[in-house]
Amino acid sequence: MSITRRFSQLSIRQRDALALLLILAVAAIYRFWQLASVPPGLFGDEAVNGLDALDALAGRASLFYPANYGREGLAMLLFASGIQLWGPTALALRIPAALAGIATALATYWLGRELLADTRYRGALVPLLAALFLSTSFWHVYTSRYAERLIFTPLLAALAFAAFWRAANATQRSGARAAWPWFLLSGLFLGLSVHFYSISRLFPVFLGIYLLLQAGYLALARPAQTPDSVVDPGQSLLRRAFWPLVGLYGVALLVFAPLGLYFLRHPGSFTQRAGVVSAFAPGLSSSDSLAAIIQAGTANLLQFFVPGAGDSAPFFNLPGRAVFDPLTAALAVAGLILCLALTLAGLQRRRPPARATQGARLLFLLLWFLVMLLPGWLAVDRSPALPRVMGVIPGVYFFPALALGELLLRARAAASRALLWLTAGLVVATLLVHGGLAWRDYFQRWAHAADTFDAFEGDIAAAADWLASHPGQEVFLSADLYRHPSFVFLHQQAPLSQFFAYVDPQVHFFDGRATLPLPPAGSQAIYLFTANAGPDPILEQAPGWAGWQPVPAAEAGEAGLAVYRLEGDAVEHSGFLPADIPFAGGPRLVGYHVVEPPEDGAAAVLLLWEMGAPLPGRYQGLQVQVGWLPPGGGQQLAQASGELAYRPTEWTPGSRALSWLRLPLPADLPQDATLAVRVVDLADGQPLAVAGSDDAGWLSLPLR
Repeated sequence: MSITRRFSQLSIRQRDALALLLILAVAAIYRFWQLASVPPGLFGDEAVNGLDALDALAGRASLFYPANYGREGLAMLLFASGIQLWGPTALALRIPAALAGIATALATYWLGRELLADTRYRGALVPLLAALFLSTSFWHVYTSRYAERLIFTPLLAALAFAAFWRAANATQRSGARAAWPWFLLSGLFLGLSVHFYSISRLFPVFLGIYLLLQAGYLALARPAQTPDSVVDPGQSLLRRAFWPLVGLYGVALLVFAPLGLYFLRHPGSFTQRAGVVSAFAPGLSSSDSLAAIIQAGTANLLQFFVPGAGDSAPFFNLPGRAVFDPLTAALAVAGLILCLALTLAGLQRRRPPARATQGARLLFLLLWFLVMLLPGWLAVDRSPALPRVMGVIPGVYFFPALALGELLLRARAAASRALLWLTAGLVVATLLVHGGLAWRDYFQRWAHAADTFDAFEGDIAAAADWLASHPGQEVFLSADLYRHPSFVFLHQQAPLSQFFAYVDPQVHFFDGRATLPLPPAGSQAIYLFTANAGPDPILEQAPGWAGWQPVPAAEAGEAGLAVYRLEGDAVEHSGFLPADIPFAGGPRLVGYHVVEPPEDGAAAVLLLWEMGAPLPGRYQGLQVQVGWLPPGGGQQLAQASGELAYRPTEWTPGSRALSWLRLPLPADLPQDATLAVRVVDLADGQPLAVAGSDDAGWLSLPLR
């Protein structure tokens, strides 16, 4: 028996179930294909979530984690479950997100069946199309494949609103009493959503606005409906199910209550991030705020439909890519217009009551899109910004689905077999284009882009991989962030609560763009330089430099990582002007050298330091400042400053470090000018005391 014949013998329910299973399989392929290696590396925000998850596994779970602008805590428990099952890897963190993405496709189908039950789009077609659009959407695929808590927002929204409309349908069929369990379940999902991502706080607000507008809408449509003596299927939910709705909000409030109590005790946590990015942040006038809101709102709306107008950040998008490809964008606009037209049509007189009921339900989709765009309008530090409008998912994918559903309905009504086949072909082509472009843009263009590798800390992951393949090796790791969270999670697994307190004798962090720790005389050290942190070519100008050798390629590790071996006697200290200057509570300056390259008009000031024992708690580090002083002292002629990027927490007693600054070289610099130096503690901004310095902590160094 042929597959076609077997399929034709299936019932409608069986066909729908088979179609849904195929869509879920597609969703799984898009979310699990090469998940261990795409995205490359581990994004810093993912790593911080992983470090919090390690705290949760250690019994220190929290409702809210204040680090990194604050993050709700339930997602950390899910990430912790991934670590518990598969170990501390990027893949383990991402599996819960991928599973949430697949579950959202299923929840989208359920939402569509319930929401559209009393419309011309009842049945499985439009819900299946919406689920498939979501399953193959670049945006949703992207956010399903990295370990951020925002992916749980559309899942819980779909579940909450599907349960809500299931309750509404039960109210209409059997009365409010039968709908109580579904209303309470909707409240549960609404309350849970707030425990995952801040924009979810708008979902209860959106639902409340809709209930009020639905009541007003149906009141306006009432003159065209049946007499009061007849049961009115369009009666508002506020009137038909007031107490179940109170129960919905009561459950949501009860579930939110533990987090709410935390916010009451820590009020700054509730608005910490919003206070930084809001259009109403201090310092902006009302006119500036309005202009910023209009600009951000326009940008966040256009990013859905206009090619090239999408989010430009490579860690959130293929830079510039719109949410919809051009064909799907046209269908989405058509679906928006269709929703608006049918909503307005429900208000017209001499329309059957079903039109008003249908319009009230489609109003839900329109209002969902508008209200959940608000975070993108009000946060104006960066626009467009896809994470801030994540709350429109999955509702936004119903717009192209409705447009295709309308085309198929009209083709069926035309009773033309040729037209029906042509329309079906258009539907298939649209879905193939949508899914094919998303696959190409994600797995071929974005996944292999240099900006992606950089944004997702591919070089840091390469350093962790190198150390995993060279166990027991002591190294100096140069990174652009001190104790880079991606490295700490992948290699050291120190929970965030111990992030600055732990000591790893095998790994010493520094930043090779400004400082180079030196191994003790008679020994050698291995240096791992990540792509964003050196080594600086200025090292070649150090006096007596020798022995600076790259490790052979076979040992060097992966892309984005340079591995060097350095002998302890590589730097001949005789080339430096000698010094013996101890800074109180800091390092000892033992030598310095000035190179005057004429081509850029700046002098390279090389400073040789001797470090003391590690200083726990001094992770803020030190800043070195140098300047030119005229003969006899006075106001500085030029100055430069930079971090001593080998922090006190990493020091080893008696070790040395080389730091450098590029100091402007004024054209009128006197021949007998002197060099001045001071060291500032970044913890309090105060200079370290040193004998012979002036009141500001500056110490003159002779150049002869």
